[in-house]
Amino acid sequence: MQASFVSESATAESLQYGPVAVPQPGAGEVLIRVRAASLDRVDSYLRRGTHGMAVRTPTVLGRDMAGTVVALGPGVTGITEGDEVVALGRGTHAEFAVAPALHTLPRPADWTDAQAAALPTAGRTAYDAVANLARVRPGETVLVIAAGGAVGTFAVQYARALGARVLATAGSADKRDAAVRLGAETAFDHYADDLVERLTEQTAGAGVEVVIESAGGELWTALQSVLARGGRMVTCGVTAGARANIHLGKLMVNGWRIHGIGRPGPAEVAAHLRDSLALSRSIARRPVVDRVYALSDASAAHDQLESSQFFGRIVLAPAAQ
Repeated sequence: MQASFVSESATAESLQYGPVAVPQPGAGEVLIRVRAASLDRVDSYLRRGTHGMAVRTPTVLGRDMAGTVVALGPGVTGITEGDEVVALGRGTHAEFAVAPALHTLPRPADWTDAQAAALPTAGRTAYDAVANLARVRPGETVLVIAAGGAVGTFAVQYARALGARVLATAGSADKRDAAVRLGAETAFDHYADDLVERLTEQTAGAGVEVVIESAGGELWTALQSVLARGGRMVTCGVTAGARANIHLGKLMVNGWRIHGIGRPGPAEVAAHLRDSLALSRSIARRPVVDRVYALSDASAAHDQLESSQFFGRIVLAPAAQ
């Protein structure tokens, strides 16, 4: 089969496209003919060997996919060959990939393969952040940082679906307009705006009850100034830096709850997948896809991802099979 993979060493130039062996499903796993696979920041980090991430080479990247089940490993029940599915697996930037049956769900018939492939990692992360960790309630104000990212697009939709007032940030006018169309009341420029000042004005000094953020760094520190009493902050990424300061006195007095998204176990991931898919279906919202690239053009897709010039998910599609 053909695949996009990291060869020789993890560097910015190490991505290759070519033949690799077809993986075989183990116990409790399924083999899927990949129709679409999304691209994640983690794929970029693994390719470059940054953010403390490294891979053995050669390694096929990718976790999220949509496609057709073509083989079952021992012990798999409830799934049959020929099923059209969305799955969270491994090595998905290829024509075939393996996923645990536990993390394989029926693809909604009215979603494209690209839309379905955009769901697993970003959708389940946003659902866990918004519904489980932040426990967003109707009438609360939720701030979503970097609403143009894949997790951000889901977080805006999910917080709005749970009855919250949603404020957002994004780095371009087009992204801010798109965030508003998704359900944000307004969106700020996290590069140019004084966020503390703007958010203080927007909330009449009351602050926000929830922050869903994936930037970290100095912005994380600054956002403490607008976090209300009893507020919750959930960190899903550190694209702007892994170091921040916290005022422990304010944490104590205000009763803030600060969460990292964490690495839940297989059963929890399965539950988050099911719940995120169900919530997206209930609000009649499909995952946001920015662009679909041919699998053979994965290098260009990585370039777009690293430029941050996208809204939602970037998706790879193998050639017609």
